[in-house]
Amino acid sequence: MASRSLNSKTVWIVGDSYIRRGEERARETMGTSLGLDARVQWFGWGGLRWERLLPFIHQSLRGRAAPDVLLIHCGGNDLGNMKSLCLVADMKRDLQDLHRRFPGTKILLSAISKRRRWRTANLGKIDKTRNHGTPWPFLLPAP
Repeated sequence: MASRSLNSKTVWIVGDSYIRRGEERARETMGTSLGLDARVQWFGWGGLRWERLLPFIHQSLRGRAAPDVLLIHCGGNDLGNMKSLCLVADMKRDLQDLHRRFPGTKILLSAISKRRRWRTANLGKIDKTRNHGTPWPFLLPAP
């Protein structure tokens, strides 16, 4: 693959309502490109759960080339709704799948944000899972 100049790099920011609201805030303040010399596209879906992430990414890819950078913020809506070990396993599996399908794309996964209030389950238990039960860091094998 030929190297692209910096200003033709594409960055996708994909995730739940945090991403949707982040785009709105960026638009009001610094612009949706966040001051980067790149084309930044935002794909925010309120209430997005991990199981819907890959279909959402694939739907968003229709008619587009894969981005150079894919930043994912997802998983917070799953805490308290499924076992954390299952969530971590799903995350690892899906991130490895994305890595295999798009080997030229750098994939970044944000940490699950702390919330003042969770919709379900025990706050202490969810925060413990959020801090210790997530797959960060882990390395993806070469495709």
